[in-house]
Amino acid sequence: MNLLQDIKESFLKTKPLQGLTIGMCLHVEPKTAVLCKTLKAGGANVVITGSPGTTKDDVAAVLMDEGIKVYGQRNDGREEHLQNIHSVLKHQPQILMDNGADLTREYIKNYNAEGLIGCTEETTTGANLLREDLKGEFPVPIIVINDSPLKQVIENEHGVGQTIVQGFMRTTNLIVPTKRFVVVGYGTCGRGIARYLRNLGAQVIVVDQNPIAGLEAALDGFRVARLEDTLEYGQVFITVTGRPNIILKEHIKKMNDGVILANAGHFSWEIDLEYLESKADSIERLSPDIEQFTMKDGRRLMLLTKGEMLNLAQAGGGGNPVETMDLGFALQASSVLYLVKQHAQMVTGPQPVPHEVNIEVASNMLKQLNLPE
Repeated sequence: MNLLQDIKESFLKTKPLQGLTIGMCLHVEPKTAVLCKTLKAGGANVVITGSPGTTKDDVAAVLMDEGIKVYGQRNDGREEHLQNIHSVLKHQPQILMDNGADLTREYIKNYNAEGLIGCTEETTTGANLLREDLKGEFPVPIIVINDSPLKQVIENEHGVGQTIVQGFMRTTNLIVPTKRFVVVGYGTCGRGIARYLRNLGAQVIVVDQNPIAGLEAALDGFRVARLEDTLEYGQVFITVTGRPNIILKEHIKKMNDGVILANAGHFSWEIDLEYLESKADSIERLSPDIEQFTMKDGRRLMLLTKGEMLNLAQAGGGGNPVETMDLGFALQASSVLYLVKQHAQMVTGPQPVPHEVNIEVASNMLKQLNLPE
């Protein structure tokens, strides 16, 4: 992760984060560990928790050995996750680095914002929550990393697109061209998934309620349909909207025997798991990452990785490629530095990554990608 290494070397010399506590809710996995070490090199006291199902326990142990406080483990459920969030917040961080708005939401609801400098938010899901459910409730600036065109193209489209397809192949051991896929959501992540599937020979239908996104998918050569009209066709459904209540009981009732359900969004709430669990006649675990729900009418539905993010929650899942996360976390570290220096001049609430940060990170990545003469 050469971009972060350059930032780390600069941080070691200047210590721009000296005396600050940074509270993080990001996936605890190897690439995030590099970000944590980079912030620590800048003088910060780093405290982190992950998301349900995605924490790598061995990575957490290494970070703890290096003086970085980690709360949570891979098997934590939603209740334990909320407890971990509050454990982080009790350290009274001056900066929050969030992934899905879990940390920021609990801070705003339950803690005094005195001393808080600012926040970053990594995801589409978190950005939606901040701008809709929690609109106007922020006394500090929040830099939305997902707004960066760099993240949207490189991490979302290419990183998520590649690794979700890899995750499907590793988890199921199926040949992609033998299946008919329905990709629900055609934002930058959904676009990447659909394109990578098609490039491997899959048949793909796109679903998106936004007619502009639907038009883009159509011009990209995909068949576009309502979710209701894909239920007899689809063999694999992948949700990637960043919003709750996408695949509902009325959809599940009409799906074919042998359907595979997977999620690429930040939370498992995109699929009605409560209905699946309550209406199944039996639930059988076929592998560590595949559950088979046999419904009362005999249909079998397969759920991958408990409905959590397919590229991270699967056993051995590595998440997005190293290069894409190097760029994404360089945006994170650079945005934290910008907050420290400029927070007093910034407006409050969610806002895009500053232009100068985008330009600097893009220039540095271009240098890394250029072949030697």
